[in-house]
Amino acid sequence: MIALALTLLAAEPEPARAELCLAHVNAMIAEASRETGMVAGPSWFIRDWWTDRLPEDASSGALSAEQRMALEASIVARKAVDPDKYRAELQSCADEAIDGGALP
Repeated sequence: MIALALTLLAAEPEPARAELCLAHVNAMIAEASRETGMVAGPSWFIRDWWTDRLPEDASSGALSAEQRMALEASIVARKAVDPDKYRAELQSCADEAIDGGALP
């Protein structure tokens, strides 16, 4: 699975920022849920903020449902390959959403 994800990472251009950040946030939510059974409330607001910023379907940068699932699966590989870059990407996504007003 990680090898497939790494292949996808190498073969595919970087997705639109909203697509990448949504994948990061969804992976963070899934991990928190698996590990603790709880997800902090701000996570949902950040997820919704990025969902609202996804490119419109069929526009440049929009991913299909299959591509979005593959991107979310690749987040695990990103974390395994370069944990520091993974954390920096996730933090950047969270910071951008918070600075943009994601939290009430």
